[in-house]
This record gives sequence, structure tokens and C-alpha cells, in this order.
Amino acid sequence: MPSTKDLGRSIIDFDPEQPHLHLEAFALTDIALTSTNLLPGNVPWPAGKIPTPEPLIPVPGESDDLLKFQGYDAVVVTWTSAEAAALAAMFTPGYPVSSWYEYRHNVADYIPLVTGAKAPFNDNSANMSRYYHSMGLYFPCKIGSKKVLLFKSGLHFCYDGPAFPVKKLMAELCAIVKPKVFITTGTGGAIGADVLLGDVVIAPKVRFDCTKQYAHEPFKDQAYATTALPLGCLAAITPALTQVNATRVTGGRAVPKMWTDNGSLIVTTDIFAFDDSTDAYHLQGLGRACDMGDAMVAAALETFPDVKFYAIRNASDPQIPNPDNNLSEAGNRAGDIYKKYGGLTTAASIIATWAVIITS
Repeated sequence: MPSTKDLGRSIIDFDPEQPHLHLEAFALTDIALTSTNLLPGNVPWPAGKIPTPEPLIPVPGESDDLLKFQGYDAVVVTWTSAEAAALAAMFTPGYPVSSWYEYRHNVADYIPLVTGAKAPFNDNSANMSRYYHSMGLYFPCKIGSKKVLLFKSGLHFCYDGPAFPVKKLMAELCAIVKPKVFITTGTGGAIGADVLLGDVVIAPKVRFDCTKQYAHEPFKDQAYATTALPLGCLAAITPALTQVNATRVTGGRAVPKMWTDNGSLIVTTDIFAFDDSTDAYHLQGLGRACDMGDAMVAAALETFPDVKFYAIRNASDPQIPNPDNNLSEAGNRAGDIYKKYGGLTTAASIIATWAVIITS
């Protein structure tokens, strides 16, 4: 298991499908350690637009390519174990992430590229065996008539090293599947006190804010536009859908706010950063949510101008009060909130993802 001081890895690895495996590492003392309490429940999807799993027969081998999905309407990429578990609960019910297919096609091309000492890709501990030398997990589903490939990435911008293999992976996914829509989605840290726990940022732009390991890269503060939302998308995100799980989150809104204005950027950092009341990471004014990957996805898709690109993040932790100017303690508080509510807050960003797909 990663060090408890490595908050970024603890967030990537925490699996609400198997929370008991993380008890010692993450000191979860104030929540019931059951997937039922940590993952979203059923929502009342409109008739004819219910996400339905499409299991493959026969089960594909881990070395199989993804050509069978060529021409799918959408690719949805998520990043952490909690995000993927929530996505499975809502889009592939009956098929949890533990049953998704492993993707190691041409993995030998990636092994020399992943040089980060703490990369999940290189973690051979027992709890990470499905991600060791794996590019990710995947599962197909349908939403109405739309065919969708769901993909949980095993590569991560902040951890894999300066060859940025995740950029190569995202470009390959797009080139092979040739989707009409490509969505990166998941959890993020709220930027600003007005973004509450469980709110969703559907970004008009994503941007880098690299201040540490990639501070001298030419893309360190580069911004990329996303695609304008389809007509009817926001109207499809109804309170009836979002409030079912939002009411289970203490400290958020009964109906999560969808942030889509010009200031609602998603900010990709090159470390685990979060917004606190002292603005320690200087995130305030840059956007509404921070993450560790979306801008690199945008960079990978620059060569696919015909693909509609969306970045959607839910606030899995709010701005953290830090009256004592103790950044370590504030970080631990952010991590604890994530583990308690990351799966539940993800429900709203999955609903936003669903709305983009059905209206595209």
C-alpha cells in the first residue's frame, strides 16, 4: 500500500467496492465500511435511456485490442478506483469494476515509458495486481441507442513520469475507437468556497497549472477549450436524478449545482493539490475544480478535431478550512472527505456524463 502521507495515491487507490482492504492505510474510523454506504444507489433514469451493461461473450483476453469497439458513439474515461466503482454501479449494474476486462494490449510498449517511482502501473502489491503493468480496465454499455465504452485508466499524469504515457494511451483510445464523443470525468477538489461538496463542474476549458515536477515544461499553463454542451443537456440533468444520492452527502446541496460558466475551468496540477482557506496552492481564480489529468487528455486529443471533447468533475472535497495554517492536516481532512463521499458525489458527474451522451 502507498504511504498514508501520499494523499494522491490514497485517493487513486481507495476502492469502495472493497473498503476493508484500506482500513489500516487510510484510518477510516467514522464511516461504515460497506460498498452500500460508499457507492451511489439507483436513480430513476428516463424510460428508453437507461444505461445497460453489454458484457462480451466470450470474455476478451487481457492482450486483446479494442478494435471491436470501433465506431462506438462515446468513450468515457475515469481515473480513480472510487470513480470507476461509482461508474460501474450506475452504468453497468450487476458488473462491478472487479468484473471489468483488463487491458494489456501491447503493454510492452508502455513499460519503459512509466518511470515514476510511485506509479500505480508499477505497483506490484497484492491489492494492486489488476493494475500492475496494465493500461486499465474497460466495459461496454448502451444508453438508449448509444454505444459507450467505459475505461478506467491505469496510467496517471502526475505519477508516471516525464514520458507522459497517459497522453499516448488517450490518443490510442481515440484513434482505435473513433468515437463521436470523448469524456473524461470523475472527482476533483473544489476551488473557491462557493463550490460545494457534490457540485459538478462541466468545464468550458481545461488548463494546466504545473508548479513542481513539470514547472519547466512548455505546456505548464496551457489551456484547451472543450466542446460546447449539446442542446438540452443541462435540462436533462434533473433534480429527480441528482438528489437521490446528493441527499446522502453531508455538507453539499440537496440538488448539486452544475457549474458551466466561463470561469468554471478544470485545473490540472502536477502534484496532489487542493484549495484551502489560505489559498496555499494558489488555485483560486484559476477555475472551479482541480484534478490531475484532464488537461493532458485535452492535449492528446488535439489531433482529433472532429471528436467532441468534454471534461466533467464533481467536487469530492470542498475548499478546506485551514485556520491554523497547517497544510498537512488540511490535506488529511480533504482525503478523509474524499474517502467518505467520493463515490457518492461522483453520481452527479456520471449523470452529467449521461446527459451529454444522450443529447449529443
